[in-house]
Amino acid sequence: MTKAILCSSDDSRAWEIRTSLADVDVAIERQYSSSSTLLSALASLPVDEIDLVVIDSVVEPMPVWDIARHVAGVMPSVAVLTVVDNPVHDDYVRAMDAGVRGILRYPLGYDDVSQKVTSALGWAQTVRSAVTRQLSDAEAEGTGGRMLTLCSAKGGAGSSTLTVHLARAAQAAAPNRRVVVVDLDHQKPDFSILLNVPQHRTITDLLPVVDELTSRQLDDVLYTSDEGYAVLFGPVHGEESELLSAQAVRTILGTLRSHFDIVIVDIGSVLGEANASAVEMADEVCIVSTCDVLSLRGARRINQLWTRLGLVPADAAKVILNRTDKRSDIQPEAAKKIVGLPVISPHVPETRRMLELAVNRRDPGLAGPAWAQKISELGVALGVVPAAGLDVVETRRGRRKRRRTADAQQELARSEAGQGSLEFLGIITLIGLIAAIGFQLVLVGMTWTFAANAANEGARAAAVSQSAERAARSHTPAAWQDGMSVRQGGGEVTVTLDTPLLVNISDDFRFTIPASAGVVREP
Repeated sequence: MTKAILCSSDDSRAWEIRTSLADVDVAIERQYSSSSTLLSALASLPVDEIDLVVIDSVVEPMPVWDIARHVAGVMPSVAVLTVVDNPVHDDYVRAMDAGVRGILRYPLGYDDVSQKVTSALGWAQTVRSAVTRQLSDAEAEGTGGRMLTLCSAKGGAGSSTLTVHLARAAQAAAPNRRVVVVDLDHQKPDFSILLNVPQHRTITDLLPVVDELTSRQLDDVLYTSDEGYAVLFGPVHGEESELLSAQAVRTILGTLRSHFDIVIVDIGSVLGEANASAVEMADEVCIVSTCDVLSLRGARRINQLWTRLGLVPADAAKVILNRTDKRSDIQPEAAKKIVGLPVISPHVPETRRMLELAVNRRDPGLAGPAWAQKISELGVALGVVPAAGLDVVETRRGRRKRRRTADAQQELARSEAGQGSLEFLGIITLIGLIAAIGFQLVLVGMTWTFAANAANEGARAAAVSQSAERAARSHTPAAWQDGMSVRQGGGEVTVTLDTPLLVNISDDFRFTIPASAGVVREP
């Protein structure tokens, strides 16, 4: 008997489909009520034991054609059929694009079901002979894009900043992957401010076409940054968030997962009906908290609320400690005990100055390489940055660092050469100054000696009634005679000499030295 898988969100329709398939010897081995559960189970399904996948158009949250495209890509040797109410020409075109082997018209008829099932099984049998049964690791993991949801424990904890920088790190580490960030913080959507981008189109522009959402309509609303990742902005006005129903958000996020490899959603600190869907659909849910009691207790209360609402299992959420600092009163180890939830390692350090610069100038790249490295390490722990990609980023940074180091060394060598010349010139100048001061002191000492000698000679001449001035000048060198004065009186001769200056800057710096000698009259 042919084995099949059924995906339908309507129990009554699912029962009718099972009955109609059983009439043509098709047994439903497994049944899924949502696209999320089907996509999550694809990696573990025994492909060689499944012949047919039947997808009802009444399925949530993803559109039937996106689900079919995923299934056909992950299980290329399995035929896919869809159940559509009164299909029209556009449905057949979409089915062909999605790789669907046939459309079953609802209400189901025996002849139609038998013909479409037989044709699909024949095609599958032919394909299986040419397609290898061993899928690559990427196909084995093909559950759609990985979705990470970030929530703030309280306002200002930093979930919006981390969301943007995680997207940058994910895109930089793997440029071939498609990354999108979604702003579901409806009360204060800040992505346009962080990226300095006007909000021309927002998530509310998708609401009129949410039931028939296509990749082209998504591309019309998404903003693609210069670094390659896409952004879906939140509503311009807070009251517009009331227009977003849970079903609409589930459809939008489901479609994004089908078109992107990484989906990172920021839901802010206020939980509503719409962003609760982002928590429920996420592969990983994290609460961003700072190391203070209010934030840590807020993280606990948010997790308890999610558990009561059935959005996540108990203790399934994890905590990202943001702005950690060795000077903080509460350190990460103590924070783990307070919050009572698993804490992601590594922690995000305090870099207020650089982040303020990046936010105020609306350029995330200004946060600096040290911050980018920490975010990349966090992205690896969260599964949005591949470890190999981080190695590549580190290698590139290492090359840039080596180039900067070499340039710095050359610049240092040049500066050291110039500095050596300046130091040599300074030393020579200092030695010359010391020598000049020493020589000037010698001149002072010589002046004192010449003044005393001249006074003694003048006193001896006066003692024999000769000219004391003539005798004093005749025993004084010519260089000291300028400004020399000789006075006689009171039984003594006084000689005053000016010290010669090595550099005659000003008379104020000239030293005047007096010397006296008593006159002893000869009998």
